Amino acid sequence: MLKKVIAVTALMLSFCFLWAQAPDNWYENKPISSIVFQGLNSVSKTEMDGIFDSFKGKPFSDATYSEILQKLYALDYFSNIIPKAVPADIDYQYVRLEFEVTEKPVVTLIKVTGNHQISRGDILSKVLLKKGDIYNEIKKNADEQTIKNYYIEKGYASAVVSSSVSDSPQGGIILEFTITEGKQTIVSAVAFEGNVAIGEKALKGVLLTKPAKFLVKGIFQENLLAEDKTAIQQFYGERGYIDAHVENIIRDIDSESDPQKNMVKLTYVIMEGEQYTYGGTSFEGNKIFSTEDLTAKIRLTPGNVLNMTRFEQGFQAIADMYFESGYTSNYIAKAMQRDSTTKKVSFVITIVERSRSHIENIIIRGNKRTKDYVILRELLFEQGDVFSKSKFTNSLRNLFNLRYFSTVVPDVQPGSEQNLIDVILNVEEQSTASIQFGITFSGISDADSFPLSLFVQWQERNLAGRGNELSVNATAATDNQTLQLGYAENWFLGYPLTLGFDLSLTHKLLFDYQDTVFPYGPFKNKEEFEKNKDLANAYRMRYDRFETTFGVHTGYRWYNRFFTTTLRGGINFSLVKNFYDTTLYRAADPTVRQQQAKWRLSNSVWTRLSLDGRDITYDPSKGWFLSEQASFFGLIPKVEDEYFFRSETKAEAYITLVDYPVSGIWNLKFVLAFYTGFSFQIPMPNSHIGDSSKLAIDGMFTGRGWLTLGSTGKGNVLINHWIEFRWPLAHGILSFDFFVDAAAIKKDLADLKTFKFDDYYFSFGLGLRFVIPQFPLRLMFANTFKSQNGKPVWGNGKGADWRFVLSFNVPNL
Repeated sequence: MLKKVIAVTALMLSFCFLWAQAPDNWYENKPISSIVFQGLNSVSKTEMDGIFDSFKGKPFSDATYSEILQKLYALDYFSNIIPKAVPADIDYQYVRLEFEVTEKPVVTLIKVTGNHQISRGDILSKVLLKKGDIYNEIKKNADEQTIKNYYIEKGYASAVVSSSVSDSPQGGIILEFTITEGKQTIVSAVAFEGNVAIGEKALKGVLLTKPAKFLVKGIFQENLLAEDKTAIQQFYGERGYIDAHVENIIRDIDSESDPQKNMVKLTYVIMEGEQYTYGGTSFEGNKIFSTEDLTAKIRLTPGNVLNMTRFEQGFQAIADMYFESGYTSNYIAKAMQRDSTTKKVSFVITIVERSRSHIENIIIRGNKRTKDYVILRELLFEQGDVFSKSKFTNSLRNLFNLRYFSTVVPDVQPGSEQNLIDVILNVEEQSTASIQFGITFSGISDADSFPLSLFVQWQERNLAGRGNELSVNATAATDNQTLQLGYAENWFLGYPLTLGFDLSLTHKLLFDYQDTVFPYGPFKNKEEFEKNKDLANAYRMRYDRFETTFGVHTGYRWYNRFFTTTLRGGINFSLVKNFYDTTLYRAADPTVRQQQAKWRLSNSVWTRLSLDGRDITYDPSKGWFLSEQASFFGLIPKVEDEYFFRSETKAEAYITLVDYPVSGIWNLKFVLAFYTGFSFQIPMPNSHIGDSSKLAIDGMFTGRGWLTLGSTGKGNVLINHWIEFRWPLAHGILSFDFFVDAAAIKKDLADLKTFKFDDYYFSFGLGLRFVIPQFPLRLMFANTFKSQNGKPVWGNGKGADWRFVLSFNVPNL
């Protein structure tokens, strides 16, 4: 630290010397026009610009220059820095900062030797230093310890890790990690001594250390033993045994049976003590909240067996009551009063109430690319506000939902005076740009369509670190070609107001039936006609559809303690033209006929109100969501071809069933998700809704697996439900899901009078759901079935076929 202070001081003195060549003090309070770095080779100019662009336009001062130097030095990229300030214009009204830098050596190669049981790739995935990085001694030492900890986590308690560096002949640094693995230690058995009140099976259930068996590796980890002791003590404490603890853990090591492994038997020696009941809680010093309000937070009944975990939860809830209202500097302490004769425990909680705490400073660390104001605007509090725990927690949720950061670590520290605090946010940025390309399925329901399409999409969700979104999407298939451009500003004019636009150009190859009057032959209606696929396909006509759409959308967000309220709206302007040979065909759909060989308007306006109580928008594990959207299609009378109203109601709920820590970095987690939706549309008087505008069971998002329903799966009323059992395999990245869908389509609202259970199209299946924004796909295998007179019938008439379905992971907003 002393070296850095000396270096920064020397740089500032040298800077002053350079300035002495120009008119005295010309640079003071002059705006910084640019910051230029000379000598960059391995370090990206883009990275440096992202860090220091925020200083452009600021008036130059000693404090600003000191902050720039501190950031520059904190990077630890350069062995030498020569600063220079020059006028950016002939009038000396702007200053340009120039830094001539000498980069530290680059890591050109990383070697790993001595590893036999753990692959080189696994080891290198854990380290901070990567090939091409600027060499850093502190990171090298940290990586050495990280590899050591990784081996301990894998059961190699005696592993030794060392590192060395050497010069590369091609220039740069060669970093080498040398490993002596030793034997892996496996837990062969777990036993207990001294337990009388609680059985061995129950105690084994609370341990993180598990013996080896089928599907359980039984790896011995020293650090888990302390957690096991705590878990056993807590388990007893929940049953009134407040003195219970683990006195010792005996290890019987067998190093002879297996030449590759040490087998260890663990015996937990327990002292149980006596069981106590709860005698009640009294309070001293409380004036802000009544004793009755505080007592209600402790969910224990006097006379019942004492549950220490529940008491501690109540004690924390009492502290949270004060914390929530801004009393962060209160003194709150508990004292246990034990009656050894009656085996009863009472508590006295002493409270020293102080004034409310105000936020003195909000400090953000770790954001190299994202501007400070992008983070600050997501916070529900400002400097000078009374601290509120709920606002603090909901602000963290807002930052996570941005998906700009892989981690957000908050901290609250005392301020410069009593009742003042500093809120510190330590963030680690992640990539916000995504490039997606690949193959997807399209045209499956059309026999004449090639069922594959190519797509490529580029999206930046944090454009230039300012929190704006830009996306370009292209799809190419035999029956569909689309080019889309989108832009959105999420905080327009500094308010939580979204403003954006979308532009798309589309060509589609579509099919419609020829204008045939039913009954036709043995068929009484279009649905019966379609069921005979061969005959129906013979009477289809093909046409081309060109469509250009420009849309503008906006939205405003209100944040409160329990959920976020969002009101959105937008308007879309479209030009549509169809092409087909009128000498051969006459389309059955009047809308298709009206749009033949001439550009027709197709406009719409929509608004949506949503209430969002989910913990994380893109991958929720608890909470709920409600939304209602109303849309009007056809805005200009007597000019457009379709005039109708559409309503879409959606509801979601999420419940965490299990959240059990298996290791320090992974929890076994099961989430149950529910969705229900009801949509309908009503044509305006003397208007018609074309087939392409009808609601549909598409088999990808609705009624997954039902891909070939044709017009049978289209209508003006759609009912859609699903239940998903989700198992996150890699939290925030990948989840294994099992789903059950039920979707029904009806001709119109009046047709709901005849709605019955047999109208549902059911499906079930399983698949993988990718949560990462760079790959938001769902790979599923589905089986379809219906109910006929209360009996299930397979959708294909044969049996389970596990049809592959490719969909996208798009959260409702």
